[in-house]
Amino acid sequence: DANTRPDALICTNTSGLNIDEIAGVLKDPSRCMGTHFFSPANVMQLLENVRTAKATDRVIATCMAFGKILGKKAVLVGNCDGFVGNRMLAPYASQAATLLEEGATVEQIDRVAQDFGMAMGPMTLGDLVGQELFWKQRKAAGDAKKQTKTYMGPYELNDWLCERNRFGLKTPDKSIGAKGRGIY
Repeated sequence: DANTRPDALICTNTSGLNIDEIAGVLKDPSRCMGTHFFSPANVMQLLENVRTAKATDRVIATCMAFGKILGKKAVLVGNCDGFVGNRMLAPYASQAATLLEEGATVEQIDRVAQDFGMAMGPMTLGDLVGQELFWKQRKAAGDAKKQTKTYMGPYELNDWLCERNRFGLKTPDKSIGAKGRGIY
């Protein structure tokens, strides 16, 4: 509050924190919203604009227009665990891991997802976003087997990769000429 104009919007990109709690510490909570850019933001088109309990119509309209200006597909969602995107992503990633455990190859899983119409397969997405994202959150929560609407196992492959610092594209391995070490 002390560093912003009273009419400035306070927006957060979080997908793991309760935005109403963030708004609750402001003098004027009506100017707070979530603007969750689906990761990786430079590739993905989804912008989840998260309505807080006290957001005004002006704040909501401004956030929706902001998404349009940026060329994103802005959707208005409620404030809940994981919002919409991560609630959809969790079962998708869970089933991809299960298919791998049952014998499908990484390439088969990604190819089928793309053939279905997804921009990329779930394995490629994991390497692009970072394999460690939810792994670190599960560790911080002290629950390595966490199962919620936004956390769904199996986790064995993800844990194995992360324990070896294979986080995806952000961890290149020049010794083998790899742009990134993750599942690929």
